[in-house]
Amino acid sequence: MELTASLEDYLKAIWLIGQRDRVVRVRDVAKFLGVRMASVIGALKGLVEKNLVVHERYGYIELTPQGTLMAQEIYEKHRTLFQFFHQMLGVNPEIAEQDACRLEHHISRETLERFLKFIQFVEDCPEGEPLWLTSFHYFARTGKRPEHCLKGGKEMEEMPTIKELKPGEKGKVLRLKGKGEVKRRLLDMGIVPGTEIQVEKVSPLGDPVDVLVKGYHLSLRKEEAELVLIERQ
Repeated sequence: MELTASLEDYLKAIWLIGQRDRVVRVRDVAKFLGVRMASVIGALKGLVEKNLVVHERYGYIELTPQGTLMAQEIYEKHRTLFQFFHQMLGVNPEIAEQDACRLEHHISRETLERFLKFIQFVEDCPEGEPLWLTSFHYFARTGKRPEHCLKGGKEMEEMPTIKELKPGEKGKVLRLKGKGEVKRRLLDMGIVPGTEIQVEKVSPLGDPVDVLVKGYHLSLRKEEAELVLIERQ
């Protein structure tokens, strides 16, 4: 069923108010959307005709089962778009909210599913925020490219590691080299991309290296410290 953007806004508003309050009145919808009560009544007539809303004169507003499903789908689009704009792209939440409101009426189900899969992929990453996303957020915030992106990007082997930091120096974790149990051990210790790490002490022979991560004092073997690629702070 096709609805105008305006009717979709009313449908979503009714559902959202119903999640918050026990009943939904015309004046509640008018206040929520910042419109006149006469406008709400006009919109309700259209929604009633499409069997999406039940509303008796001067009575409460209720969504039909079909209306509830459609309202939830509209809200899902809005929430997904907002999450992508704000969390993935770093857009100001107020602007992200406005843009989500505009685009939720036009995005296709196929594109929405791709947005959802993208967000899920990033959030489920076992290494935390991926390096490329961390780098993008830094660039969007400062207008400067991270150290590893300068001059077309450095090879992984050329990036500094924890082992190269001196006591008192800090760095932000960009990536972990290696694989298997060693890499998993580092991840379990909280050494994930985007995390700030500070070297506290280095033994005379360089093994072990004592570091501070998220308030925890950890001791890394030399070979482990060489696997943690960082950006100097």
